[in-house]
Amino acid sequence: MLVEVKKHLPFRVYGKGPVIELIREMGAFVDKKTPLQVTDAFRSDESGEIVCEVTFQGEGKVSAALTNLKLDINHPLYRKVKNYRDEVVEDLDKQEMDVNRSSFKVGDLYRKNK
Repeated sequence: MLVEVKKHLPFRVYGKGPVIELIREMGAFVDKKTPLQVTDAFRSDESGEIVCEVTFQGEGKVSAALTNLKLDINHPLYRKVKNYRDEVVEDLDKQEMDVNRSSFKVGDLYRKNK
């Protein structure tokens, strides 16, 4: 997926909640309809997610997870990015369930304190 994203650089995207908030904290006015530009992409060493370098209003730059960006519906990568976003969300949900499962068991309610 990262190779495909890099082949289409630069391209226009729109920010979702966390990206919009970050840019606003930097003093720029943006909303979900403000076009942003992806100028580079890389894989995060920490999470493994695809992270994009995004420019806004021709001067500011932020890094944002691809899952927090939306492409135009007519962009060639639209469907692939949407599927990628769905896979990442599903993986995060599974990880959260695994953590919750390992930290608490119903049997813990009935165990005597030693």
